[in-house]
Amino acid sequence: MAPKTFFVRGFDELTGYLRMTQARRIMVVTSPRRRFVEPLLAALAALDVRVFDGAQVHVPIEVLDAADAELRDADAVVALGGGAAIGLGKALRVRHPHLGFVALPTTYSGSEMTSMYGTTTGTTKQTGKLEAARPDAVFYDPELTRELPLALSIQSLTNGIAHVASILSTSSLDPTARGDAQVAAATVVQAIERLIADPTSGESRELAQRGASACGASFELGKPGAQHGLAHLLGGALRVEHAALHSILLPHFIAHLRSTQPAVIEELERVLAPPIRSIYSGALLEREHDLDCYLHDVLSRAGAPVALTALGPAAPPAQIEAALATKPELPANIARDALYGLRPPGRLGRLDLGSEPHAVIVGCEPANAKAILLALHGRGAEAGTIARRYRD
Repeated sequence: MAPKTFFVRGFDELTGYLRMTQARRIMVVTSPRRRFVEPLLAALAALDVRVFDGAQVHVPIEVLDAADAELRDADAVVALGGGAAIGLGKALRVRHPHLGFVALPTTYSGSEMTSMYGTTTGTTKQTGKLEAARPDAVFYDPELTRELPLALSIQSLTNGIAHVASILSTSSLDPTARGDAQVAAATVVQAIERLIADPTSGESRELAQRGASACGASFELGKPGAQHGLAHLLGGALRVEHAALHSILLPHFIAHLRSTQPAVIEELERVLAPPIRSIYSGALLEREHDLDCYLHDVLSRAGAPVALTALGPAAPPAQIEAALATKPELPANIARDALYGLRPPGRLGRLDLGSEPHAVIVGCEPANAKAILLALHGRGAEAGTIARRYRD
């Protein structure tokens, strides 16, 4: 059963809901930052509340065990935070199906609307889907996301588009659900543009919550594809933020689908019609809407990373390759293109020169050109090598 969703201001409605469900002993799970914990505790002062503030990304099994030990006689869990807190709440609910479970999202992951859960042991992440993992209720308050930095906001929102692209790639939705998923993704694109224009707008923050929630609900109805397989594989191996992984991989997953399932991307682009802007001036460009290019550029505009290597020492190329080798059925080229932030080629196509880096052709085929302008990003011997390969 889908969670009950409430769009609220403040914690009064949450307090009323907990009283209505006769929850008396509450455990709040959140991250070590403890954002919004104090006002939440003040609102729940009439109840017996304890706090576990050790939530971590990808739910390490030792964190789950520690939270379970703190649970004791609690009859409800309130997950306050992003994917780490909500993921921990899900794992606790799977262990104790009798628990009440309420989510207060502070990001736009949409995870609170799905039955997918996971835990990580060492560098291996195990995921599953159980109806018990879903919250009973979700309370969306735009004020909980208003101060979320723009880069993190856009990263988190691309999770919603990733949810939709992933399930569309598996053709697992009926026509009605497929249309709903596309509309949900279009809402997210609209929210992205509004937030870039004004990150403090409460209306835009609520629109973002509604879009992310709808994308999560659509994801629940379908079967996830390679995008999610790669994100969970690398997330468990590297222990980096799920939203960051999704946002970096997504443009290259879209590019992959453009070559393997072009009808899926053509349909999605018609619905989304993302406004393509110059990453330098922000001005609208009169050109066709290439979703893979748009997603890459919008991350750049927001100041979010576009390369796996930008995630820091936690994401060394050798470790990424080792993780990819454990799942040969997944399209490793998606992660390799994302490794250094290579911009997807969109409809233009890419000329493969044998090894990194690649070239993107704009205009006619080189064999038919009267003159060729070769633009190189690099320096020294690398640039010379590229030029010689192209000349040969």
